[in-house]
Amino acid sequence: MKFDDVVQAISRVNELRRISGAHVVDHRQLSNDELKAAITKAKPQYLHQETVHNNLEAALYKEPRNDFRVVSRLILIDVLLNQYGFEIPSSQMEERVIAIEQSIVNRSNEIDLVDLGCTNRESAHYKNVELYDFVLKVAWENENTKSPDEVNLLRKLRGRLNVTESDHRLIEAKLGNYPKPSNELHSRTEIHEVRRYLQGMGLLFAIRHDDDQDDVDIIPAELANIIREILGLELRADSYRALMDHKPLRRRTHLIEVLERSEIEIVRGDTVDTLVERVLDYVRPSKAITSTSPRYGLSNDQLAQWCRNLNEPVSGTMDDRLQRIISHYDQLRPRVEQEIDERASWYDFYAELASRSHDVLRLQHIIEKDLEIEAKFENATEYLFAEKLNHRPLRQPGSNNPDGLISLGNNYVMWDNKSKESPVNLRDHLRQFDEYMDQADKPVPIFLVIGPRFSPESEAESIRYHARHFDRNIALITANELKDLAEEWSSTSNNNRDEPFPLGLLAATGRFDRARLGKL
Repeated sequence: MKFDDVVQAISRVNELRRISGAHVVDHRQLSNDELKAAITKAKPQYLHQETVHNNLEAALYKEPRNDFRVVSRLILIDVLLNQYGFEIPSSQMEERVIAIEQSIVNRSNEIDLVDLGCTNRESAHYKNVELYDFVLKVAWENENTKSPDEVNLLRKLRGRLNVTESDHRLIEAKLGNYPKPSNELHSRTEIHEVRRYLQGMGLLFAIRHDDDQDDVDIIPAELANIIREILGLELRADSYRALMDHKPLRRRTHLIEVLERSEIEIVRGDTVDTLVERVLDYVRPSKAITSTSPRYGLSNDQLAQWCRNLNEPVSGTMDDRLQRIISHYDQLRPRVEQEIDERASWYDFYAELASRSHDVLRLQHIIEKDLEIEAKFENATEYLFAEKLNHRPLRQPGSNNPDGLISLGNNYVMWDNKSKESPVNLRDHLRQFDEYMDQADKPVPIFLVIGPRFSPESEAESIRYHARHFDRNIALITANELKDLAEEWSSTSNNNRDEPFPLGLLAATGRFDRARLGKL
């Protein structure tokens, strides 16, 4: 949406005044129509490259409030510049920011530093990551925050060590300081405050397409292109992935050449998918295709054929063809593919999986063999947490692990499924659960045991365990109870259903009691 059209679509007077405050003089004395005319007249100032550059520097690096720096990057770069048309409903913006923050925390809990260093502790890149981790840790030691000077130093160090912004956030999350100390997520109120801040800098606009619709956060197309040029962003993330599906780009020899020419270390045993991910993380789209200095990648003839396949003009120089390809993918609308999740059908028979009701499960074609029950019970639980309670379970390396693990700030929630025809007796499994919690690299205040029902002695056993471990709660919850809770949370009658379920409500030792939670 073009700048002039965006200005005309601003509906709220407060946002008009806030946005006009960036470059309109004496805006407080103007009416709404006069404000819109004044903003349109000041368009050259809003689109002045040096001004935009300075405002980005201020928001992303020089702003003294760390929360504002973090959320500004999420709003502008992670969300809006990755949206087709650079716009998104304001309510979805807040949800997306929170979801991205949680995904970064989750990812940080799934990896070690060595995973950022080509999984090779002897590699030069791992040494760089290790050094950056040390410097970042030191930067956070002063009053549990980072000053703008430290932010600038870290930025220069990232450039020197070839550490990306994505790497930085993962390392910071592993230190327990992203997005906030103790891995705490930002609230909607905090995100809204940063939205207003960015509006006041003329970097973010808020409009309504129709009077009866919600507010929409948007960056005018001309401004978005200037920001992308300043930041060196050529494509949205989804467009870049679509581009990398082009078969010649997925050849192993091509991927290795691109990464080596970009001075990105690789492991010779890396799969094509792993190499593609490294390209997406570390290489600009144009450099993932070809380069004339130094020369590597697709030939001029290959670019010409690609243009023909895309119905783009073939004439011009090699760079002309490259830019047409980039532009083509930049204009692609994201493809929405509706996948069928087979776990949903297993979730429908969640209680039957827990109680190993073989006859019912076979009759409903949920299982063919009894051996399938345990795995499908575990997968149905992952579905419940991910799709109903809005918490993505973490991937766990190795085999001696609980059935499920979820980030809870700077802690973990663990669970274990016990599929049995008889009641679960906690004492039979307590040593196993204790080992899981002992080996965790973060505290585990909540451990859920999910079963069909529990022996009378189990609650007393969980209380005795809590008496020895004050910081751990073993909660005993039946599959029926957990499913009822999931259905209640995801119900259309729950206004908070799109939010992650507050897992802290489960931090109670012994048998689960829904009544203790109160109104959700």
